[in-house]
Amino acid sequence: MQTLEEYCRPFKGAHEEWPPLPLPASPQEHWWINWLGQHPADGLWDVLRLELPQLLLKPAHEVNQSDVYKQLVLRGERAAPSVIDASPKLKDPGGVSLKMAEHPCGALPVVTFRNHDDFVLALRCLAHRCEPVVIPASVHAQAVAGLIHWGLIRNLGREHRCQLLILHEAPYSSLSHTCLRGNVTPDQWVAQSMQWRLTHEQTHIACQRLVGEMRINLFDELVADALGMLKALNYFSADLFRLGLGLTSSGLLKDEEARTRVYLQILDPRFHRDACEMVLLRAAELERLLVQGAVDTDPMKLLRFLTRNRLDQPLQLKAA
Repeated sequence: MQTLEEYCRPFKGAHEEWPPLPLPASPQEHWWINWLGQHPADGLWDVLRLELPQLLLKPAHEVNQSDVYKQLVLRGERAAPSVIDASPKLKDPGGVSLKMAEHPCGALPVVTFRNHDDFVLALRCLAHRCEPVVIPASVHAQAVAGLIHWGLIRNLGREHRCQLLILHEAPYSSLSHTCLRGNVTPDQWVAQSMQWRLTHEQTHIACQRLVGEMRINLFDELVADALGMLKALNYFSADLFRLGLGLTSSGLLKDEEARTRVYLQILDPRFHRDACEMVLLRAAELERLLVQGAVDTDPMKLLRFLTRNRLDQPLQLKAA
């Protein structure tokens, strides 16, 4: 468990110079573009599982210690017909898509699921090494890095690992469209949610590439939600951010499904309330600065400003 001081430390590369943007395309990016060009959208799930064999295994306790996991995932052996026959089936096979999402830090593959159970299956297989972990109902996206991907390994070398984004087509953080400003329809809200969700996860990846780490904590969520909300809605609302985290105005968790629980797992429980109160203060400060026009809304400039700040201190303009 982290102390509050450890949890609130700045990004390790917060004050290092950034490389020129956009970054040049990586070998992995070229591989995915070529692969997508060779495979039609129909039957995408079946061919994707041959590159990411984790998807061939039904999540269960300690499946990642089994011989079949070692054969398929660790050694890259061809899956036997019996393994493919026994593999998990999607509830909505036509509801999965894969595309490359552009970003100044490089394009990444994005796998999107229409069905929530299918999304949970992919998350357990890829992000949790086939462990049947509980995925909160308010979680609809995750950036995954370091995946063993045999297409990349065979073509580019054993040192190459896969990064991708996994998204579920649903309202952001399970919020109702009535939480938004203006007369937004449910369908419009889902479309905006997908843009918010994509930008949010791309921001996590950008943090990894530009300031050295992709952390699971509340300040990182503020950074990612700020850029995502601005991209999707053209405004940042501290109150909407709070609702998305499942927090009350005083910093308490509303219920067991609150998204905040995910970002407090590594923090000593004695400091959970402190961290929640801090992130609400930082969100209110950010909204005020944006309304005043004191900080630039250009995504990469705003990212630079935010990553030079920290959870336990008021946002400092001198960090821009």
